[in-house]
Amino acid sequence: MVWKGGWPERQAAAGLFLAQLLSGWVDHLVLGQFRWAVALISLGLLALLVRLSLRYDRWWLLFAAGAQLLALGTHVSSLVGPDALTWSIVTTRMVAWVEIMVLALFGVWEANTAPYAKSERARNRAFHNYKDIRS
Repeated sequence: MVWKGGWPERQAAAGLFLAQLLSGWVDHLVLGQFRWAVALISLGLLALLVRLSLRYDRWWLLFAAGAQLLALGTHVSSLVGPDALTWSIVTTRMVAWVEIMVLALFGVWEANTAPYAKSERARNRAFHNYKDIRS
């Protein structure tokens, strides 16, 4: 995503990396059975993906935001019945994460082949060339 993707893919990659890194660091912060710090990180990633999907013409971002909403819903469901739903919650989060990773691969393809993404790259290239000429 960082190497072959466009600007939205790079921002999403940074958000995904930070969410993964920070979740491991704050996993021990719980209230009862509710991992509130991980839920906040999940909410932050959802906000990033929604913002990116509203700002850029990328289908993968919209679907990734939906998968992240599903993952965030598992945090809420852990409040309902943490003992009975533990394996369902873990499995759903894992499926959502794999889905986001597959969508990220699709996002790299979309950034390089979709006509609407190419026009965005051309605008960015023209802007950077204009900045270089002026300086």
